[in-house]
Amino acid sequence: MTLSQIFLVLGAAHAAAGLWFSLSPGPAGAWLRRFPRQVVPGIFLMLLGTAWFVWNLQRTDVSDFAEWQPILLAGFVLLGVGCCIFVQDYLAIRGGTVVALLVCDYFLDVRRPSDNPWSVVLSVWCYGVIVCSVWWVGSPWRVRDLASWMTAVPGRLQRIGWGLAGFGAGMVALGLVAIR
Repeated sequence: MTLSQIFLVLGAAHAAAGLWFSLSPGPAGAWLRRFPRQVVPGIFLMLLGTAWFVWNLQRTDVSDFAEWQPILLAGFVLLGVGCCIFVQDYLAIRGGTVVALLVCDYFLDVRRPSDNPWSVVLSVWCYGVIVCSVWWVGSPWRVRDLASWMTAVPGRLQRIGWGLAGFGAGMVALGLVAIR
């Protein structure tokens, strides 16, 4: 993916989520409140994150731990599968944070050689996601609390949605005009 494509995809995803929150706050709010404790999406996200991380580790050519690489690969596979079996509470949040961290790793790798000043927007977004992911993987119930807060007051989720949609539109505009 190019940096411009990342901005377009990220902007479209934020805009779509924002419009869903704004135009259908009832169903969106119900989904947000249910998601943290969902097991099936959690298993999918955890296995996706585990496979992606193991693939990254396998492609890494660091001679310092080459002799340990097979043990690390097996250990991380066991850890990911073990989490799906033994740590199912808030698994959707834990799996989502693993995938989010890997997405940010990829985005920052693509962004790194860019000298475009607008690409800093992507870096700030990624580091914000990284901070939230690290915080939420350690205390996943905070996502449940955030979803409850977002849906507690009528109209709050709609306002958040319009903000997300505006941010998404800005990202799409940057991807079309400023990022090359």
